[in-house]
Amino acid sequence: MDDVVIRASRTEDLPTVADLRWRWSVDEDGAAPAGTPEAFRRAMTAFALDHAETHRCVVAEQDGVVVGMAWLAIVARPPTPDRPERTTADVQTVYVAPEARGRGVAQRLVAALLEGAVEAGVERTTVHSSVVGEPLYRRLGFGDARRLLQLPPED
Repeated sequence: MDDVVIRASRTEDLPTVADLRWRWSVDEDGAAPAGTPEAFRRAMTAFALDHAETHRCVVAEQDGVVVGMAWLAIVARPPTPDRPERTTADVQTVYVAPEARGRGVAQRLVAALLEGAVEAGVERTTVHSSVVGEPLYRRLGFGDARRLLQLPPED
C-alpha cells in the first residue's frame, strides 16, 4: 500500500479515469455502452473540465499508473438566516482496479475526499453505496439518515 499515492487528478489523468469507469461499467458490470471508448474518454474529460468547480476527482497512482479514482460532488444549497453560504457533498464513482484491491486503496481515496469536504466547509457528506462498499463507508463514519428519501425514476 505504501507504493500507492493518493492525489488530486490532473487533466492528463482524465482519459485513464474514463478507462477505469468504462472497465467498471462495461467490462465488469456488463453495461451496454452508448458509444466508443474514445468518445467516452472525451466526454469524461469534458465533464471534469466543465465541472471543476463542483466535482473533484482524486486518483490512486501506483508506479506511475492510475489504478483507482473517487469523485466528490459539492452542491450549493440555499442560504439560511444562520448560514448564508451552505454546501453539501456527495461521494461518487469510487473504483479501484481489481489488481489493486484488498489493500485499503478505496479507503484512502474516500478519506482524501472527506478531507476535501471538511476543507470546503460542507454541512454533510452523503454516499449512495453498493452493498459491497457499505462496510467501508460505515468504517469511515457514515451512518443511516432517517429522513433522507429518494424518488426512483419511473420505468
